[in-house]
Amino acid sequence: MKIKAAALASAIVLAALAAPAAGQSRGSVCLVADPTGTLLNVRATPNGRVVGEIVNGVWVRVGDMAAVNGKPWALIHDSDMAGTLGDRLGWVFAAYLKCR
Repeated sequence: MKIKAAALASAIVLAALAAPAAGQSRGSVCLVADPTGTLLNVRATPNGRVVGEIVNGVWVRVGDMAAVNGKPWALIHDSDMAGTLGDRLGWVFAAYLKCR
């Protein structure tokens, strides 16, 4: 029974890690909040080629969401605090966005 309980607990943790953080959906206005202390990579496709970087504290708007290998990715657009839709920037790891 201990093995089954541990496996279930692991599955719950993995599911929670794979799910987008609360508030992340199409149209969400978010702040870039990469906890690693480095610039957040912006990619051409989810988990694809890096096409740029973005600093923490920048407002972005989520245009779409996708999962790759169970990890959430967000297609972001330039934005402001009010949610004005700007230019398409690319895909970022969604866990590094703090959305309203």
